[in-house]
Amino acid sequence: MVISETQTPRTQLILYWIPPLVAGLAAFLLLVTLGGTPIIRSGGLALVIVGVSLGLRRMGAVLSIIGGMTLLFIPAFWVQSGGPEGDLATIVIALIVAAVAVLAGIVVVRRPALGLGIGVIVFAGLFFSQIGTPQSLRLTGFVVGWLLFLMIDMLLITNPHPGDSAPLIMRIRGMETSHARDDGSHSAQPYHTLGMLMLFTVGILNDPLLVLLAPAIILSLTLTRTRLARWYWVILFVVILIAVRSFLIEYIDMRSYWFVFDQWRQASRWFNVVNTIIDQFSIVGVVLSVLGISRLARWYPPLGVVTMFGYGAFAFFGLVYIGPNRAILLMPMFIIQITWMTYAVFAIGEWAKKSLPAYTPYQSWVIYAAYGLLPLNMLAQILNVVN
Repeated sequence: MVISETQTPRTQLILYWIPPLVAGLAAFLLLVTLGGTPIIRSGGLALVIVGVSLGLRRMGAVLSIIGGMTLLFIPAFWVQSGGPEGDLATIVIALIVAAVAVLAGIVVVRRPALGLGIGVIVFAGLFFSQIGTPQSLRLTGFVVGWLLFLMIDMLLITNPHPGDSAPLIMRIRGMETSHARDDGSHSAQPYHTLGMLMLFTVGILNDPLLVLLAPAIILSLTLTRTRLARWYWVILFVVILIAVRSFLIEYIDMRSYWFVFDQWRQASRWFNVVNTIIDQFSIVGVVLSVLGISRLARWYPPLGVVTMFGYGAFAFFGLVYIGPNRAILLMPMFIIQITWMTYAVFAIGEWAKKSLPAYTPYQSWVIYAAYGLLPLNMLAQILNVVN
């Protein structure tokens, strides 16, 4: 599925969205049939997969789908399947309000992408606030998945590498509202900045733990070299202050016995975190993630640094936190790790194209197929448990 500059903006957008939507649909069907998850809850979890796949979309259609499936089948995500049905009336109301928001975005600001983003956020807020529970782990996954999509997309178009090759920095003209700079980069788009602010606010209201992403968000906005209005920064820092206060109350004052701050230097704590990561991705996934961040930091330093900030914050949290749902609370870290893993496979594929040009594109297909064995192996383990 190739996106060309000669195609119309609408065609580019459609082709851009199809693979993530396919990943979301596949996740929905697997959750309903294999996981026995209620339809409404499956839809909410599928939205998380769509967001993560969108973040990986610039690496290619196939890799974006494989990355989304990898997230679906890791134990920390799959364990969230199942549970009671939601309230159908609430779903209908949420869909109506979201549809109105989408139409308003299209008619008022004449930006379909922005309207769609607002609609998704409105629906997610109503859906999880009415059907979910306080500190909903599913809402946290939704927010992080879509937040990272906006962050990755923003940093790739504002800080492209001079030697970029398609499809990593493909230009989606229907999603851009500004002209390119002299160096070929673009300013951060409104759907980036406003979407990140709204998602971060929704996430903080649900669970103050997301304050750990604040340094990465601030750094990413700074690295875009885009001048933002003062009110934007004021709102962002107010949200962060509220989040810090709530975090201290929820995770420190009331649950201090779940932390071992004085033992983070202990080797046993580090081995524990590493084993948690291996349990999710296997040794192969860990090796791919190390390769991915090393390449990402070299070719896309802003994106590499920002993701390391986010990953490091949650890794430290994992070192000192010994309470319940530990692996699930580390979901933001796992999503970042999938990004690194997928980029590693993308980099290997690009290297193979240059080293073996006579076999293009078959060498990439073989590499991508090998990467696809990772989620298939996870699925096989799930099937063994189910049976």
